[in-house]
Amino acid sequence: MKRKRIVVFGAGGHAKVVLDILDRMGAYEVVGLLDDNAELVDTIRNGYHVIGGQERLSSLFHDGIEQMIVALGDNRQRKRVYDAAKRLGFTFCSAIHPSAQVGSNVTIGEGALLVAGVIVNVDACIGDNVIVNTGTSVDHDCRIEAHVHLSPGVHLAGRVTVGESTHVGIGAVILPSVVVGKNCIVGAGSVVREHVPSGMIVAGNPAKIIRPNEVALGA
Repeated sequence: MKRKRIVVFGAGGHAKVVLDILDRMGAYEVVGLLDDNAELVDTIRNGYHVIGGQERLSSLFHDGIEQMIVALGDNRQRKRVYDAAKRLGFTFCSAIHPSAQVGSNVTIGEGALLVAGVIVNVDACIGDNVIVNTGTSVDHDCRIEAHVHLSPGVHLAGRVTVGESTHVGIGAVILPSVVVGKNCIVGAGSVVREHVPSGMIVAGNPAKIIRPNEVALGA
């Protein structure tokens, strides 16, 4: 089978995980890495050449590299790059670790990442450009909207909704049918028992609103 040529945007620790998964999948040929950190350009990271930053997207697309994945852990940065590449015409591959367990009727959006030990149960929906990180479980009928990051060891009970660009911290638990809004941050180890309005930072057991997420709200 001929492997598809792709570029990976990101050259840090998160990119290392993405590259490992792509290698295990065996379906893609990574032509290089992109990163907006000028100090990384023309260096070798994880065995791949960092060939430039976001300014290279247009020339790569015109050279026939039309598929990519964004390997940035920060939701705002990942969304920014994803949107810019989307406008240029790029499509996005999803990286799914061979150990991930994916149930029937699960929908996985473009550019999504499912890391080692992930479980996504029946009838769940994972949106575009989402990270489901190491050992996280997403139970039946959950809805994870675009650009979300579910950190390692997160556990979502059935019918949970997580809104666009929300970050759920390491080891957090969200109880059944709870809705967490857009642009939220759920603190590490939190237990979310009630709905969370958009644009809020919550933490604790039970999780309580700490303050608005001023960065996401542009304050």
